[in-house]
Amino acid sequence: MKKLLIMLLIMIIGISFIWAGGSQEEATATGGELKLFLPQSPGLVDGFQAIADAYQVENPDVTVTIRSVPFAKYKEQLQVMWASNDVDDIITTGSTDIRNYAYYGGLAPIDDILSDSEKGQFLASTIEAVSYNGSVYAYPFREACSAMYYNKTYFDMAGITAPDIEHPWTWSEWLTNVQKVKDVVKEQAGKDVWGLVFLSNPGTGDFWITPMIRSAGEKGSNTYKAISEDGLTVHGYGDTPEAMEAYHFFQDLYTRYELAPSAEVPDAFGTGQAITMISFMSSASTFNNKFPETEWGLMPIPFFKTPIVHTGGFTMGISAKSKNQTLAKDFIKFAGSDDGIKLYFDAIGGSDIVSRTDFADKYPEYYQEDYQKFFVEVMNAYGEARPLTPGYVLYNQIMGFNLYPDLALGADVESTVKQKIDQLESQLAQFK
Repeated sequence: MKKLLIMLLIMIIGISFIWAGGSQEEATATGGELKLFLPQSPGLVDGFQAIADAYQVENPDVTVTIRSVPFAKYKEQLQVMWASNDVDDIITTGSTDIRNYAYYGGLAPIDDILSDSEKGQFLASTIEAVSYNGSVYAYPFREACSAMYYNKTYFDMAGITAPDIEHPWTWSEWLTNVQKVKDVVKEQAGKDVWGLVFLSNPGTGDFWITPMIRSAGEKGSNTYKAISEDGLTVHGYGDTPEAMEAYHFFQDLYTRYELAPSAEVPDAFGTGQAITMISFMSSASTFNNKFPETEWGLMPIPFFKTPIVHTGGFTMGISAKSKNQTLAKDFIKFAGSDDGIKLYFDAIGGSDIVSRTDFADKYPEYYQEDYQKFFVEVMNAYGEARPLTPGYVLYNQIMGFNLYPDLALGADVESTVKQKIDQLESQLAQFK
């Protein structure tokens, strides 16, 4: 309900932008105050403060001010800020938000700082995610993707060798192998273990589960796309025969094979209660620090026809009402440069997946751990933007957080999928 209220607030703010006539006149490109608005996500504020400090050294006539709020309050405060006449110039937000904010006029296009050659430094899907109606509205900065962790000890007990990035398992192969591992662990160690867990259980969220459904289609097919080009139609995409088979498989993991838990199991993978887990790169350091006795490895996410993982992360956008758009663009270019990214990593004392696909190869010192290299390679090999729609909040709520738990708990697949898609399309109609 809260997310839907925020959507309504966005609509009201969008109307105010239309009445206001879009972007304001710019002040100066060489001096003045530049205001950044950031959510309090781990490392983000410290990283951007380091970038801001360096930028001010190079541009002593510029003052960069950073404002941040708790992550859970960020989107709400962003709308409040945009509804006023005193806006922060640069905002950071997830790539899935960009089409929505562009649709309602919250962001200014930045095509002039992303030439075709510069766009080539990113995955095509990454640029697609921050584009709307032929224009780019945000500069990709930080990415995320998923991979499958596996318990090495359990695999070794069963004599199973995990696949490499170039040869991921199909879900059928995963099922056969994990069932074998489960049986061997039960026989040799006397333990009942789960086959698959997620960060929260049962598995929910478009980021985590929809790739399984999309992988049932050939690349470029409606199943693989998951949604129409305009982001408003899901029937014929999210309910193709191939997609329906994938939904059934997802449900079978819980109800037929009983390989996945339908209730929360705290630290299931780290404590050896699960054979595999789908998660972020950051889980690696958690396992190493909190569960050092658990030996783990990584494999790509299994697939049906086409390997795929969802991407997306923090991007940098410029408020349409900003009076310092040229200066803001210059700062964004600096932040997204090699030097800017290195400043960010040095400040947070680690590394992350960045949107620039060439960065890891150019600066391997930031990716010395094998798991870091693995996630970068998986993203480059199989990364795709999440379903592109100006109503992504609605899509993720209905398809990601409502549909999948219902299926995991045994709801009829055909009628439940139809009901959720009908509900989603009725709400997406507001964007037509």
